[in-house]
Amino acid sequence: MPIMLTSEDVDDAFDDEAFMEERFSDVQRLLLGDGPAPGPETLVLLPATRCRLTVGPHTSGPFGSCFAVRLDPGSDLPAARVELLLADDGALLGLVDAGTLDGWRSAIPSGLAARYLAPPAPSRLGLFGTGEPAWSCLLVLHHALPSLSEVRVVGREPDRARDFAAAAALRTGLRVRMSEDAHATAACADVVAATGGHPPVRPEWLAAGALLIDQDAAAAAVPAARSVAGVLLLDQSAPAAPRAADRAVRHVSLAAPVGRPDARPESLPLAEIVAGRALPRRSGSDIVHYQGGELAGWGAIAAAAGLGHAWRRDVGIPVRLGRDSP
Repeated sequence: MPIMLTSEDVDDAFDDEAFMEERFSDVQRLLLGDGPAPGPETLVLLPATRCRLTVGPHTSGPFGSCFAVRLDPGSDLPAARVELLLADDGALLGLVDAGTLDGWRSAIPSGLAARYLAPPAPSRLGLFGTGEPAWSCLLVLHHALPSLSEVRVVGREPDRARDFAAAAALRTGLRVRMSEDAHATAACADVVAATGGHPPVRPEWLAAGALLIDQDAAAAAVPAARSVAGVLLLDQSAPAAPRAADRAVRHVSLAAPVGRPDARPESLPLAEIVAGRALPRRSGSDIVHYQGGELAGWGAIAAAAGLGHAWRRDVGIPVRLGRDSP
């Protein structure tokens, strides 16, 4: 019987140390090109419902080869969802809340990137955003960077940021507090994670050697960051420090930014660092700006792995299909 995973179910399935390590390995394998190349995604538009359907490539699932189908909102679909189907007969295996899955799909590669790009033994995390992407990013970084001990949360709405911080402290055991000073939060952090729901962080705010994890990289570049060609983060704010234009910023992307309007020719693919062919910094004071993005095949793997793990842990709501189903 198919299962349906709510937002809470997706969090429960993904927030598992062994499961995260397996997903880090999946992302690393895709980056290095180990194994067969994943097939392309196919976009299908349904004019009658104004629904957009994206069919992913085949991947291994809990009951054999399967594929994920993403349905984005239309007139008959109020919220996006992902369905997992068997490849041989199209049987439905499960349904997942797409918003929460998207958060984890972005966070897992960011966690792997943080292990390669963060400064030594980072202890302070500045988290910008209070939505589902921020929550999954926090949980992944808590696992990926065990030296983290303090988190400051900055959001558009102070009350929501305060509630987020309280819930995060209970979930992680870290010292988590809300901050209304975005500038100070970025300036004292070893790692800054910028997720959706908050204005971009200014380059001149960060300390030398810090890491920006930019999960909003697909958004339009910020013209105010003129000195670094519109990038979203990184630099030191001490009065005697050089201007942002004089600071070394190392741009690293999850995938080669081909065809993107904000693509930078100097951006280094994360795969080059993972493979040992490049260093994340030329010197210890370099600031690394990591840009997230889409990694071919990863979305299907994440959906199949999450549903399979939930199935094994008896997480989710059984869905009865047929004439009597709701």
